[in-house]
Amino acid sequence: MGEHVMNYDVIVIGAGPAGSTVSTLLAQSGRLILLLEKSLFPREKLCGEFITPDCLNVFARFLGG
Repeated sequence: MGEHVMNYDVIVIGAGPAGSTVSTLLAQSGRLILLLEKSLFPREKLCGEFITPDCLNVFARFLGG
């Protein structure tokens, strides 16, 4: 049986708002990311109630601004 090895710069566990954000920003900077999540998406629970106006600068970075 063959063995396949992948090398990642960062492994992020949890694809909620924080894990997804850090994974996206690191990938945009050229890092090879493995993002792991135990649950299936989409799911009914939304953690958006914790997103405040302070997050707008982070969202702008997603769009290259």
